[in-house]
Amino acid sequence: MNNFFGQLRQKLSKPLLFGLCGAVGCLGAAIVGEILLAVALPPSAQPLPPLPQVDVMFVLDVTGSMGGEIKGVQQGIQSFAREISLRKLDGQVGLIAFRDLLEGEEPQILSFDGSVFTSNSEMFSQQVSRLLANGGGDDPESSLDALVLAARQPFRPQATKVIVLITDALPKIPDKETPSVPEAVNVLRDYKIDQLHMVIQSSDQAAFEGLQASTPGEVFLLSEAASGREGFERILPVVGERIAETTIKGLQSNREFSTKSFGRLVVVISVWTGILTIGVALALIAGQNYYLRRRILTISEGLKGTGGSLIAGFIAGVAGQILFLPVASIPILVNAGRLFGWTILGSFVGGGMSFFVPNLQRRRALQGGAIGGATGSIGFLIVSAVSGDLVGRLVGAAIIGFFIGLMIALIEQFSRQSWLVVSWTPTEQTKINLGAEPVLLGSSEDAHVYLRKSQGYPPMTAKIYTEGEKIIMEFDETMKDKGMKILRHELSNGDKRKLGDVTLEVRTANSNLTKQ
Repeated sequence: MNNFFGQLRQKLSKPLLFGLCGAVGCLGAAIVGEILLAVALPPSAQPLPPLPQVDVMFVLDVTGSMGGEIKGVQQGIQSFAREISLRKLDGQVGLIAFRDLLEGEEPQILSFDGSVFTSNSEMFSQQVSRLLANGGGDDPESSLDALVLAARQPFRPQATKVIVLITDALPKIPDKETPSVPEAVNVLRDYKIDQLHMVIQSSDQAAFEGLQASTPGEVFLLSEAASGREGFERILPVVGERIAETTIKGLQSNREFSTKSFGRLVVVISVWTGILTIGVALALIAGQNYYLRRRILTISEGLKGTGGSLIAGFIAGVAGQILFLPVASIPILVNAGRLFGWTILGSFVGGGMSFFVPNLQRRRALQGGAIGGATGSIGFLIVSAVSGDLVGRLVGAAIIGFFIGLMIALIEQFSRQSWLVVSWTPTEQTKINLGAEPVLLGSSEDAHVYLRKSQGYPPMTAKIYTEGEKIIMEFDETMKDKGMKILRHELSNGDKRKLGDVTLEVRTANSNLTKQ
């Protein structure tokens, strides 16, 4: 069995070994993390919830002067729907056409295969094209009754309920059913309409002002929609954008992501990220020890790795979630937030590994981990896009762990200036970077190169380090008791030392690092 693992160690380069360790560690941690997500997150606060719903009912004045606006709604609905879709909202639209009820002109509710709402913008456009601008009688029109009728339509229970009033006339007060603006406000409130946006004349603003007392929204002026009220369709994408923005803010502040849910979600996802970081870090520490033929994981290493990783993962998770949630409706920004979070996580893991890998420069370790985290997160996003949530998270986690481990080991190799080749057997070698941090030799579990206690080697036998351009091998004082007279030796490229079963050879990439 020992021979098998020795051959495996030789066949796997250190970058590949670290990559596999990182993948296995992160995958195992992700499985544990799934249990946390299932237990700690209620269905309404899952990381990838169903698309938020928004139902928009247009209330359109179709009297004689509104021909341009009718055409604008017909032609602009595609851009309007695109704005809703781009924000990752499940949108439906409907339309009520009104004139003057007191003149006997009943409002018309468009029907789409028996429903007052549709998500098919083409069908909506076709129905609107059949509307004709005519009638209206005197100037004030029945906009208040039309708003009340719109509020009573069958909006989806979980949808954000939006009404968009479009008219160039004053409201008729009293109307046939609605005697005043405050009465219309009460109906909007009773039917829990979330937003009321109005496209009206600037001269009519005062008459409509009270309508938004309990139902927030924006006012768009017909005169500013386009010059001479031509090209009204240009205003619809703007209205759609405002509806989407207001809907998203509302969801984040009170329903899907209330203040309480937001805090809980951030904490749970951050702990989940911390668990993944622990898995990667402990697996890489174990991989480093395996590479050096040391004990796989000591209690001290386990505690340090777990504590540091949990803190690092929590920080990365908080940063990623704070960036992710406010832009949860914008795909490119969501992905950028995830990329940022995993990049931070990778850099922290890399920085942490510099405490366990001899002479792994912290700055380079941070860079390597960050590159690995960023590269792995791209794989994570690709897998998540083509797989289910669970499969995407598990496979994506393994990909992230693999690239973090791979890049840390590659950075270690690329930054190597001088190193120690440790020959354990004639066919098995490992390499350890040399630098200002001493490489420890001895029978202690803290030694980087283990020398058998049964062969008489003390816990700390010697240390090898660089001093300027010199490579120094310095034996412990206890070696005087074994007859060693000179404890400090300067080594040069190609120098070898044999200690028990282990042969050490110094190698340098720079010829200046030679014996002086």
